[in-house]
Amino acid sequence: MCRFIKEKNVEGKEEWKAYGVLTDYDLSSLTDATETSQQPTGTTPYMAQELLRGRSPLHLYRHDLESLFYIMLLITARHTIETPEGESQPRVVMRRSRRLPYQNWFDELRYDVLGLRKRAFLSDIEPIELSPVFKDFLPWLKGLQHCFSNGFKCKPTPIDDNKDEELPDWMVAMTGSEVHPVQFDDETLGGYVKYATVITPVPYLTGELKGLIIHDPECSSVPVPSASAGAAQVNK
Repeated sequence: MCRFIKEKNVEGKEEWKAYGVLTDYDLSSLTDATETSQQPTGTTPYMAQELLRGRSPLHLYRHDLESLFYIMLLITARHTIETPEGESQPRVVMRRSRRLPYQNWFDELRYDVLGLRKRAFLSDIEPIELSPVFKDFLPWLKGLQHCFSNGFKCKPTPIDDNKDEELPDWMVAMTGSEVHPVQFDDETLGGYVKYATVITPVPYLTGELKGLIIHDPECSSVPVPSASAGAAQVNK
């Protein structure tokens, strides 16, 4: 796991074809490591909300996916494409605005408060603000937002933080036996947030993103839809 995913650690390379890479692995950890640091690391606007709130003892794979979601969101919301003065080629630049979207994510210094704001953004499906030039990203980002929302809503809430405490008598009497927690895959939020969550929508993208290619051999199993199927999926 990278554990320190932010905009400046994601860069584009172009040789024969364009592709993206992650850089800066000094805070990364192996996925099979038995122990990981519980100290929050990262740049707060790109950090997973559970890590900001101190609600996860481990840095999970889905936390990196959540950071990638924030990178996509913040780049497409706070930037545009234009030719700067004195240059000859257009490029991605920061939008000129008195108040950029999600600026409070950058201004908030309290981890727990920012974590609560992000939790509300995901769970309550708050509106996504994008730069007009990046409007074709909206269906992709909205789909990811819904996946996170559904996963958090399905995640069981502990009855009590003290696991050694016995259940109340009234609860045992009501159920006839002790209540056993439902099996839930926290690594993927019950299957809602995983690699396929990010990759599967790609063949269905339209507009400027139509034909976007993911340079990963694992994507060979993702079916490429027909034009009519892609339109139906996006319009759902």
